[in-house]
Amino acid sequence: MTDNPEVTYEFVEQKRRAFARTLKEFLGAGGRYHHPAVELPSHKLEGCEVLVNRLALLDRVKKGGVIAEVGVDRGDFSLELLNRCEPVKLHLFDIDIDRLVDPTILEELAGESKRVETHVGDSGLNMSRMPDNYFDVIYIDGDHRYEGVIRDIEASAPKLKTDGVFIFNDYAVWSPASMFHCGVARAVNEFCLKNPYKFRYLALQPMMYNDVMLVPET
Repeated sequence: MTDNPEVTYEFVEQKRRAFARTLKEFLGAGGRYHHPAVELPSHKLEGCEVLVNRLALLDRVKKGGVIAEVGVDRGDFSLELLNRCEPVKLHLFDIDIDRLVDPTILEELAGESKRVETHVGDSGLNMSRMPDNYFDVIYIDGDHRYEGVIRDIEASAPKLKTDGVFIFNDYAVWSPASMFHCGVARAVNEFCLKNPYKFRYLALQPMMYNDVMLVPET
């Protein structure tokens, strides 16, 4: 049900079918709409485990490290990083930190421990200012456009320790909820293909907005 009685499930389905017909015509005329991720060779996936969700993935992160979260929103997942990974330092990057409302994170920011620190503004620019070889974990959940993900990766890669890990949220090429071109899977696969990283975990999500962890190849 919606507040507008005219917007029903069938109404949305009609719009979807109309979109599907238009897309078919566009593709039939030689247009390109979707942007698939490059296929990876098998050795990049060797040993990768499938987990029930991204919280199970966090439970496998080494405790006591230095963590960055790129894309914070309300701070709900920041709290999970804080509680489950027990970092000595948690750096939060977001274009607009005003959305951060989690009371525990706000209390940490106001306290004297300085265990949590915010970096407000362009995440790629702010990340580029961090020390090289600094982070144990970088969790990227920022700009989901392909170009935005690439920019966050390029800014973050030098900041990761040699044994550090990347985690990416919304590992997909298409968002079914927002009908949006999601560039995360495409950017992640390209990075993994060109660099000495491989997949270690794939954490499932009910709408397939999955998380993946990349670790250095040994």
